[in-house]
Amino acid sequence: MRSWRGFPEGCLPIPKCYHKGNVPQDLRIATVRILESERLEDLSVRRLAKEVRVAPANFYNHYGSLNDLLLEIAVEHFQVLREQIAHIRRTSAHRTDALKRIAFYWVDLGRTRSELYRLMFGYLPDAYAHHDYRLAAGAALEDLMELIYGYRVFTLTDDCDPNDVETLEKKVQVGYGLYAMLCGLSSLCIAHAPIGPFSGSKNPREDTATFLDGVLDAFIKGDMARVLNAKEPGD
Repeated sequence: MRSWRGFPEGCLPIPKCYHKGNVPQDLRIATVRILESERLEDLSVRRLAKEVRVAPANFYNHYGSLNDLLLEIAVEHFQVLREQIAHIRRTSAHRTDALKRIAFYWVDLGRTRSELYRLMFGYLPDAYAHHDYRLAAGAALEDLMELIYGYRVFTLTDDCDPNDVETLEKKVQVGYGLYAMLCGLSSLCIAHAPIGPFSGSKNPREDTATFLDGVLDAFIKGDMARVLNAKEPGD
């Protein structure tokens, strides 16, 4: 006896491992979706293949490894970061205002999308061996330095490697200090941090902005020097 679908009663059609969509794009979308609520450590090729309904072997038709997929996602989000830096620079009254807005965007990324932030900034120890990641991360750093200094301090075509800290720190010491501070502040504010300045806040976005404003003012206005040179009570 035939069912209305044309299959024998009591039988189901064998599912085909066929995917009409853009498999690489679907894999990236699925990965980002998972990272909205789960950790990078929870990802696997089998898990992603199941999400987009392809055979696990099909994954390797598009990516050599899970790390290759993750680094491609990191490259895409570095481009988003660069676009945000460019937009803020165009729409800010002055560089100080632009810097504060970028700092908030940077730290808020760590707070609200912590796994993507981890992926962009250090989750994979061999990330700089990946050509596209190295270029994207370096270009984002160039943009940040240009915003701080007001001119293009270095480019990827310079004789010096933009990832060579020893060489570049002489040219962009203040910039590297700020970069390190932003990374540190973001680590304090990541969503799954057990402690941090906003772990129990009822208004974390507003409190983050207020906190960063004070920290950056101290950095920009030189309050650290005044604190270090101030006399201790009783002196």
